[in-house]
Amino acid sequence: MNINFRSYRSEDLLKVRHFLIQSYSKLKTPNTWLIDRWEFVVFFQETRSGTLEQWEQKVGLWEYENGELAAVVCRDDGFYFQCAEMNPPEKLLEEMFAFAEQKAEEENGGYVELYVPIPENMTSAAEVARKRGYHQTGGKESVNSLRLDKQFPVELPSGFRICSGDEIEVTAKALGHIMAFDYAETAEAELTLLHYGNMSNAPSYNPQLDLSVVNDAGEVVSFCNIFWDSSNRIGILEPVGTSINYRKLGLGRAVLHEGFNRLKQLGASKVYVGSMQPFYEKLGFTTEVWLQVWEYSGHTDLSCSGCPQL
Repeated sequence: MNINFRSYRSEDLLKVRHFLIQSYSKLKTPNTWLIDRWEFVVFFQETRSGTLEQWEQKVGLWEYENGELAAVVCRDDGFYFQCAEMNPPEKLLEEMFAFAEQKAEEENGGYVELYVPIPENMTSAAEVARKRGYHQTGGKESVNSLRLDKQFPVELPSGFRICSGDEIEVTAKALGHIMAFDYAETAEAELTLLHYGNMSNAPSYNPQLDLSVVNDAGEVVSFCNIFWDSSNRIGILEPVGTSINYRKLGLGRAVLHEGFNRLKQLGASKVYVGSMQPFYEKLGFTTEVWLQVWEYSGHTDLSCSGCPQL
């Protein structure tokens, strides 16, 4: 079956979301992105920065003749490849790399500089990267998971309580994010206060999985939001944070444990997080997918026959 390229349009948002869900169902493991990253980038990250329209121009779609998606390329610092199969045809991969290279060239005034994280078991993509002059950096990214096969104890110190998303003002949640990631009194903080509530418009948002630890003063001092993929019975953490002055109190563990228990009530079997830190290791997360980082710097022939007609 032929596979054809076309540019992404805003109305494709749910189509890509469905593709990410179906890809996980088929592969039984993450490829690169799950729905959390897709929705977080669209409904918060790029909306907050005012660059959503420009970002959409850096998303490429490849479709089968019946209109179903075969592959997607997304931009988030690096270029991320999402495919309907673990080792897709070489021609498709060539087009995906060419698309990323052309977008990187447009960003850098004619010079290509980019990186592509490739899952370790996607050997055909790694081979195409090597042929195109990429080199493996030794850097890695990971997708990490925890099985929800037990009840998780929720232990909060005195003076704190856990609230759902519909019980907390958006401004309080935005301030919690700002304090957790330490960017108070910046232009970025002002934009977060303005746009943080837009996350509730994401298709996978569930206020019962948007959890905050609140102190006696009504401040959000720790939080987690969990995107819910009901088709695959998985949850994905995005974002998670604890304010600097409230760490080492067990608040992050408590709010996540509450989230895990709520996921179990929905029938979830597993929860994912996109970065592995000692905190997540202590909670029991293990790495499910390693992505090797491949880089390219220089000029490339974007008129090659393998390139899509962009």
